[in-house]
Amino acid sequence: MDNKLVISAAAAAVLALGGGGAAIAAQQAQEENIKGGTITAPAGSGEENEAAGNEAAEENESAQAGQLQGLAKIDGAAAEEAALGAVHGQAKDIELENEGGFVVYEVEVAGNDGKLHEVVVDAGNGKVLAQETEEGED
Repeated sequence: MDNKLVISAAAAAVLALGGGGAAIAAQQAQEENIKGGTITAPAGSGEENEAAGNEAAEENESAQAGQLQGLAKIDGAAAEEAALGAVHGQAKDIELENEGGFVVYEVEVAGNDGKLHEVVVDAGNGKVLAQETEEGED
């Protein structure tokens, strides 16, 4: 996929949505960029229920996390290593999630460049699938 097209689409969405929609547009652009994941997430895990935001979804979160963990072929330490290979810094948070229909680790890295990076790592083979950068917090 042409990265310029994804960036252009995200920029257009930011302009259309205004400043408040920038985070939503960036997340959508990142999800579109997550291609080639090796483990398909089961239906009803994570993404759909997260959007619902209801109590039943929250109660199932623990069971879903266990289901995703059972599918993952690498652990959080391997995902952290892959993320730090892509972005030099310190890992702050690692979460196993359903992103774009694939089982992935989202690794938050405080980069040596002073910015906060979210690195998406395939839970099947440890390949970095996507990155997103935000300004670091003071």
